[in-house]
Amino acid sequence: MSITDKKNIRLYFIIFSLFGFFIRIWISQFGSNHDFAMWEGNLLLFQENKSVYEYGNYAYSPLWINILNILDLLKIPFLDESSLTNKIPGSSYRIKIILFLSLVDFFIFYLLYKNYSLRVGLLFFLNPISIIITGHHNQFSALALLIGFLAILIFEKNKSKNQIIFPLFLLGLSLCAKHILIFFPIWWAIKERKLVNKILILVIPYSIFVLSFAPYLVNDLEHVIDKLLYFGKRSDGPFWGMFGSKFIHMYFNLQTLYSIILIFLGFVFQNKKLRESFFLYTIAIVVFSSMMYTQYLMIPLIAIAVYWNWKYFFYCLLTFLVFLVDGDQLNIQVFREQLDWNLRSTRISFYPIILILFISFIESSVGKNNFNKFFSKIYKYLRNKIKSQLNFDI
Repeated sequence: MSITDKKNIRLYFIIFSLFGFFIRIWISQFGSNHDFAMWEGNLLLFQENKSVYEYGNYAYSPLWINILNILDLLKIPFLDESSLTNKIPGSSYRIKIILFLSLVDFFIFYLLYKNYSLRVGLLFFLNPISIIITGHHNQFSALALLIGFLAILIFEKNKSKNQIIFPLFLLGLSLCAKHILIFFPIWWAIKERKLVNKILILVIPYSIFVLSFAPYLVNDLEHVIDKLLYFGKRSDGPFWGMFGSKFIHMYFNLQTLYSIILIFLGFVFQNKKLRESFFLYTIAIVVFSSMMYTQYLMIPLIAIAVYWNWKYFFYCLLTFLVFLVDGDQLNIQVFREQLDWNLRSTRISFYPIILILFISFIESSVGKNNFNKFFSKIYKYLRNKIKSQLNFDI
């Protein structure tokens, strides 16, 4: 690549970066998700020294509520005086949250750009799903994914030096941000041959996660456990709805089954590289989830950007269309009325979205060639069976 080409790519990177920030701020003026109101309520409790676990609707480590508190205390003069704050629900406080989350998205974009290509980075950063989740919904799953992804990249860079402690600290911090990667230390430990490393991989991240609750463990342990394990939990995972939901519900607890599947997949992918396992993990936790909310559909986006193909394109397209009409997302009334859209419509829409993601997950797991060979064999088998039935005696 010539020096001129490199300069052009850097210029495009800067232009797209600015555009990515702008469009996230711009889309925020079209309303907000109820999660933002929940952040405000929980923050008020936190600032009044009341337990967000006992009195609030908070189901995460204390890290996020502390970040919200810092953002609230942070004074940015031009925001407080800007006319922009009059257009965006939640005024300057919400803009600070959006800017912070946009910065998180930007760092993911940068890591993908540096480790893959500008195209891969843009498939994440300018994906309508990530834009809406950050700019409108203000969800922070990307923060946990960024820290986890960074931990893996740092580990890979220093693997020859056997420097594992800092990446494991970051993985623990990722769990504190949001426990999306709660089973990933198990996946990582399965890959390790050294017993010492296995122990470190399991002990360090989970210890950091547990210790993050230290201020609440003495007087508020019951409420912490209740919120982490049961708050907002449902058993409506679309994958299980497609494949024998009634039978499964009769004999299994979906959350338990989901946990078993995730741990089992750690053994299945034992021989894959750590980074590839990270990508597959972020897809698997959505496919096999025991429950489903629209914001979960953002979680596989880093993997989707890397593995991009026409199936992932349709996954993103369908998800974006749902985001346009869903009550938790943009909730565009003219589309909702034309489609007679309601909560049940969203639940039904999850089925084709998760089915596409499941098929894509299988292809990404076994490789495109093996995937095509497998379905080619099925096609030939069915074709021959149909032909044999058509060749009958009169």
